[in-house]
Amino acid sequence: MNDTLSLTFPDGFEKLDEAQLQQLRAMKSSPGVCLRDEEKHIIVSLAYKRAGFLSGVLNGRDLIKSAQSRLAAAMRGYGYRLTGYEDRRVGSKAAQSFQYAYVAQDVGMRGECCAIKEGKAIYYLHFYVRETYAEEGFRLWKQVLADADWN
Repeated sequence: MNDTLSLTFPDGFEKLDEAQLQQLRAMKSSPGVCLRDEEKHIIVSLAYKRAGFLSGVLNGRDLIKSAQSRLAAAMRGYGYRLTGYEDRRVGSKAAQSFQYAYVAQDVGMRGECCAIKEGKAIYYLHFYVRETYAEEGFRLWKQVLADADWN
């Protein structure tokens, strides 16, 4: 992403095409990529944006709290429930994250948003998994983040 951040996903993950993105109503405001592992019921959305003036003075905790507020408002109709905040490692760099639960099409879901500011960009890494696969899914997600490479 952005010729700066490299994430490696295990076999089974496929990049979504434009039609699949439309189906998921993925946000198009930032460049990035969306991946899915159909068998494990996992979706990952990776995006970045240039840090504006205000973002330049905000720290990681401010960024993640702001992202959490925006997501909570957008997912109000899905029974969004914040479940906690955590520090994360994205490769060699510290990042902030929050976890949440929601319901989509009568299926319990879990998610995480991880935000990290690097140089003049802010990276937003989103992870979604069915509740029934949450333990396995989060173990995989944490490993992908830990193995990230910054160019």
